[in-house]
Amino acid sequence: MTEKRKRRLPRWLIVVAIIVIVLMILPYFLPVTAANADPRALADPNGKFVRLNGAEIYYVAYGEQNAPAVIFLHGLFGSAFSWRKNLEAVAAAGYRAIAFDRVGAGLSDKRESLDFSHAAGADLVAALLDALQIERATIVGHSAGGNVLAHFALRHPERVQALVIVDGAIIGASGAPPFVSALVAFPPIQRWARVLLNALLTEARLAEAVQAFYVKKDWLTEADLAGYWRPFQVAGWDIGLLGLVRDAAANKLSDDQVAQLAKFAERTLIIWGEADTVTPFETGRELAARLPGAQLVSYAGVGHQPMEELADAFNRDLIAFLERYSQVK
Repeated sequence: MTEKRKRRLPRWLIVVAIIVIVLMILPYFLPVTAANADPRALADPNGKFVRLNGAEIYYVAYGEQNAPAVIFLHGLFGSAFSWRKNLEAVAAAGYRAIAFDRVGAGLSDKRESLDFSHAAGADLVAALLDALQIERATIVGHSAGGNVLAHFALRHPERVQALVIVDGAIIGASGAPPFVSALVAFPPIQRWARVLLNALLTEARLAEAVQAFYVKKDWLTEADLAGYWRPFQVAGWDIGLLGLVRDAAANKLSDDQVAQLAKFAERTLIIWGEADTVTPFETGRELAARLPGAQLVSYAGVGHQPMEELADAFNRDLIAFLERYSQVK
């Protein structure tokens, strides 16, 4: 009798095992999301879908097909919609202005099996250029899109006409540690994350998060906020967001890689909001110092989204740069 008692598992260990099993199974009995809109039903009148590198990608294009191409890359929580105040102005100046939703964002593909890293995003830019029969382009990258821009320049240097970095998350940018990636990839934890994301992210909370990017918030209309909410009505938006976290460990650029961007410095424009609290202006100054010859333009009293918050000045400075460098060989 004594021997049998010794062999029994401690009660606390049994309780812990039961809790773990319940936690691993329970999320599969909880509703995940009510978002089920068809991306095509939410597309803009001139929006198009194209299959690139195994993913369905949404993009918008303005301007003449044979005009010098300018590709716009959005940041985290952004989409092609983020460039709504810029695309037509750039096209009217004589350029072909194209913005697309990166994998995991906007109306583009969000399947878990896709690669959401910035390196894969850079290759997606090259694939889009191929699909649209564009040999070279000026790349405009905002925030995390600036890091995709950097990866593109390093991986496809022959296709770079010029670079425009807008409040770019390049220096010091690092994704989640590898162990976080592994956790996010673990099915029960991923399921819990999806349940929590859908429970916590409401239209009102997203509006608050978006408004935090700007210093002057009064220009934001209900239509602006609705445009940012649009991607979160599409099924799988949570999978896309978690995929961006899962694959972010590979996004960081080494100091040597950043230094390699100096080869493009003479045809690089850096634009920054001096009141940016997401990627501080000091980061923009450091980037400019590490890319001698690059042009730095900054706006006082402007936050993380200068292309929206101060669109007229942004468009003016961008177009002036394009006029000087769009034909660089």
